[in-house]
Amino acid sequence: MRTLTTRRTARRSHHPQVACDALGRWHWSCGCGAGARGASGPADWHWAVTGALVHQSFCPGE
Repeated sequence: MRTLTTRRTARRSHHPQVACDALGRWHWSCGCGAGARGASGPADWHWAVTGALVHQSFCPGE
């Protein structure tokens, strides 16, 4: 009888999260340790989302 075992590899997930802090500054952070902070302004949320999506598209993984 033969048993098949699957080997789990530790892969880092690249699913960045975008958030706004208490001072109104938008930032994104990823589980791999990458991230960026922005200034407070009307279009900064767009910058944070765009940065997170660019990071996710350039990093291999899930």
